[in-house]
Amino acid sequence: MAQVGLNDLHFAILTKDTKEALTYELPESMIGAINATINPTVNTQEVYADDQLWESISSLGKIDVEVETADLPLEVRAKILGNKIVEGVLVENKSDIPPHIALGFKSLKSNGKYRYLWLLKGVAQPMAEDYSTKKDNVDHKTPKIKLTFMPRLHDGDWKRTADEDSADFTGALTWFEKVPGDTTIIGG
Repeated sequence: MAQVGLNDLHFAILTKDTKEALTYELPESMIGAINATINPTVNTQEVYADDQLWESISSLGKIDVEVETADLPLEVRAKILGNKIVEGVLVENKSDIPPHIALGFKSLKSNGKYRYLWLLKGVAQPMAEDYSTKKDNVDHKTPKIKLTFMPRLHDGDWKRTADEDSADFTGALTWFEKVPGDTTIIGG
């Protein structure tokens, strides 16, 4: 099925990622999803013997992700990039350390059902910004966030994907309530 939509963009800050425990803050909504591009880097090593390809071994490298939104409120930007807001002003400092986050969304498929995704552990890069004067034709400038994702230490997972039309998938209604794999004990 072809993907024909993108909406319900969410992020959650990763607070603990160890072999024993995995915890995230509750997911928060990011409004106005326009585009999400996921580009895993695959490193391949090939061995040739007897005048032919003998072995090919691949391993996952970093996963580059770019997300474009219609708007990125300063409060969300501060959380994702590790900045501060002081008296309503976003303060970006050379010492800011972006937290690891998870990024979730759903994408409408051409059959009218949704594909659900969570990217599980990534870090945002400081944002490039583009401004220009208004002309006869409106030229929209929308924020783009670049992130680098990686496998979690807890279980090695880097992405979870589910299709609404799969007979085994029953989690569509709760997909954005918590990040998959979170070991937080509710009420404990």
